[in-house]
Amino acid sequence: MKARQHYYFFITVIIITVSLLFAHEFLPDLLRRRIFQLPAIDTIGHLTSFFILTWVSHSIIKLSLAVAVPLLIFYGALTEVGQSFLGFRNGEFGDFLADVVGIFLFVLAKWLYRSFVRKTITPSLTTDD
Repeated sequence: MKARQHYYFFITVIIITVSLLFAHEFLPDLLRRRIFQLPAIDTIGHLTSFFILTWVSHSIIKLSLAVAVPLLIFYGALTEVGQSFLGFRNGEFGDFLADVVGIFLFVLAKWLYRSFVRKTITPSLTTDD
């Protein structure tokens, strides 16, 4: 991925995150309770954050997937175990599973990109007109 695409991706993630933070304060009560009080929002947050964390560690930091995947699975397990010792948080196995699913969704997306998208783009670049 080119540097400009990384920049646009990070700007998009920051805008969405800030929008969600402010949306929590400015949404009507009924809508706020429906969106932010669902148990699934926590699972979606874990899945999304570990998808992005895997993307950053592989694409920006340049760790191979063979190193990044076990490292991030260990990190996800470590954070859930650490949360179980806090009084205001609780470590849940479902959150750990969401972390692992987020990691493997990135691996799947990367594999699909390499398998299908690059094969269709590469031949068109080599044709002589």
